Amino acid sequence: MLRPNTMHNRRYTFAVALVALVLVALLAACTGVQNTQEPAGTAKQDPPIPQLTQATHGIVDTTGTVPQSFLEQLRSRSDDVQAHGFQIAVVFFNDLASDPHQFATQVFNNNGIGYKDKNNGVLFVLYLQKPGTDGHIPWLTYITGGGISGSLPDTLMDDYAQTTFVPARAQGNWQDGLVAFYSQVYAAEQDPPIAQEWQSQHPQSTTGVNSPDNSNNLKTIGIVILVCFAFVAWLLISAVVAARRRENFFYTALRLLGRFLFLLVIVSRFTGGGSGSGRRSSGPWGGGGSSPSSGGDV
Repeated sequence: MLRPNTMHNRRYTFAVALVALVLVALLAACTGVQNTQEPAGTAKQDPPIPQLTQATHGIVDTTGTVPQSFLEQLRSRSDDVQAHGFQIAVVFFNDLASDPHQFATQVFNNNGIGYKDKNNGVLFVLYLQKPGTDGHIPWLTYITGGGISGSLPDTLMDDYAQTTFVPARAQGNWQDGLVAFYSQVYAAEQDPPIAQEWQSQHPQSTTGVNSPDNSNNLKTIGIVILVCFAFVAWLLISAVVAARRRENFFYTALRLLGRFLFLLVIVSRFTGGGSGSGRRSSGPWGGGGSSPSSGGDV
């Protein structure tokens, strides 16, 4: 027959093991959300925001479907643009679940496209599997830095998109349209009077870009739910252990929490210890610019 102390110790050990399993499951679920996230995005899930490094030259294809010759052409243009004091980045995704303009703005600001003292960056984001506003793929979102609204107002950017990219896309030649759009934007950046002349010829034009609504972040909601579940489980198991051992509840809860946090640190180091081994050694490409969500979509 088991002694009472032995039974209490076994129950305590079981409770500790149960909470440990809950926390390990929580960690696995949180990391699993990241590991299973489609890098190019889907209609039901946003892609992770890529990091533009010096090695990418500001051109990133997360889909792996854009021809290398076209990517090299864009990288060559990007180097030329940067040599003249500007930055124009291009990022390719497949699709996304949230607002394409808001997401593109996050890509812009997270990477600091453009130079901090001038905010003169431009970003083209193409969603290759998402139909554009005219029903043809791909969807194009263009974002401009806050410091170049004079040389590249939204009305001028929209006119460039409608006269270069949109008709080329309708004919299945979106790559040619993107290059033409890119070239006009770069020319306007270098020569601000182009915008002044265009605005004098289009006095009735108004910006047609709608402010994007903030979308719910399903990933964040899921993590919050898991954390709440772990918190409730911790309180319940602490109460059970305290009652079984006839201890003060708060003392037991804090003691268990300390042990569980220690276990969580060990597990997190074990699961994420090699995560940095594959990172590029090159530094960030962006110069610290930002955008208030200027630009448009076609």
